[in-house]
Amino acid sequence: MFKKTILGICLIAAMLSSAPAHSAAVPVEENVKAFLNNLENAVYKMDTYKCKLYSENWKGKKHEYKIMEFYFKKPNLMRMDVLEGDKAGSVVLLNKEGKIRGKNSMGMKKTLKPTDGRLKNLRGATFMQSSLLDMLDRLKAHVMERGCKAALTEEECMKRPAYHLHIEHNDADDPVTLEEVWYDKETYFILKKIKHEGKVKVADTVWENCEINIPLDNSLFVQ
Repeated sequence: MFKKTILGICLIAAMLSSAPAHSAAVPVEENVKAFLNNLENAVYKMDTYKCKLYSENWKGKKHEYKIMEFYFKKPNLMRMDVLEGDKAGSVVLLNKEGKIRGKNSMGMKKTLKPTDGRLKNLRGATFMQSSLLDMLDRLKAHVMERGCKAALTEEECMKRPAYHLHIEHNDADDPVTLEEVWYDKETYFILKKIKHEGKVKVADTVWENCEINIPLDNSLFVQ
């Protein structure tokens, strides 16, 4: 009986030690809750938008740089054109049938699976994670569900009044330790995002020339 009790204690200790780091809840500041709620309301009112992205990623000694044009139209039509950098000249889109269509710089077209490696950047982020709706869901999951510590400040970003969200990651499945995101204070459109692993910056993305609720023809999302 004594041996069984010791065995049971050891098993419980092992289970606790192997639990994900995000299992411990961290109180969410009220201003962070209010910001996420306002961000959600604003994003859901964006029926269409387009913007230019300047993206840099680092992984070990590898470096990736891209300039892209991104288009979104509800319910979930997306298009990404790579203008400069890695895979320049390629286009990928999500059409009304829910299929991902890709075209490389040589003009060759193909239907791709969501897990296709060609849809991922150097850090593993995929084309399917490009929309503001998807980014909103991931922010909320980290702060409200995974218990990552978050703080909100107000400052200027890219010559615009902005909200600056700081998220200290504690995910067992992601090496990122700090994520910083800036949103335009008037429109709640994303302006900039930086990710760190410890003291090392591993991702830096800027959104410019953003236009919201503009006419976007459905032909943009056909290939």
